[in-house]
Amino acid sequence: LTGNCTFTFTAPPGPCNLILKLVQDATGSRTVTWPAAVHWSSATAPTLTTTASQVDIVSFYYDGTTYFGQASLNFAP
Repeated sequence: LTGNCTFTFTAPPGPCNLILKLVQDATGSRTVTWPAAVHWSSATAPTLTTTASQVDIVSFYYDGTTYFGQASLNFAP
């Protein structure tokens, strides 16, 4: 991430798993805004790691209608 990001998702042709690797740049403190169509556990989007150069992995399952998201956070580079 080299700046704050707002993601939009285009529906894939059918059900699938998707993985997104997010890496903070050397400055860090970058934020992400997710599409409203993503359903998160406990109805709460994850708070991503904002430390410079850290890595977060966000995975999604798309069932043909809805995206279900979960995150694994704060991997060392």
